[in-house]
Amino acid sequence: MYCPVCFQNAMKIKSNGVVKLAFNGKSKNSSLYTYNLQKETQEQLLAKLREKVVDFFSFYSEFNNKSPIKNFEAYSADFICTNSCKMDMINNKISIVGVLYTVSEVKSLLQEEGKKFGIEIEVTFK
Repeated sequence: MYCPVCFQNAMKIKSNGVVKLAFNGKSKNSSLYTYNLQKETQEQLLAKLREKVVDFFSFYSEFNNKSPIKNFEAYSADFICTNSCKMDMINNKISIVGVLYTVSEVKSLLQEEGKKFGIEIEVTFK
């Protein structure tokens, strides 16, 4: 990944940290979870993501006038630059889609859970 400070391909995700989720720019206080790449398998990480998506979708499905989900963000501030750049992680949202999860895993998960809760999913990833 490219560092937003030095523009070198030097960004690495930390071995443990926190992931925050947002759906159409909205999230719940419970829409975050921790990860530990040294102790958790890919299946365990995917299960954590699914749990948080289900939590949000069950909450969102109760709305009367719900918009389709067009924007999904899964991001973390737990990245470091191997060139020791000082980054403003408060204002930088670095996506973990393509890092912890593949785009196809995330799309599939959102479609499956959206169908269960009657929520239309129109998310596209760049």
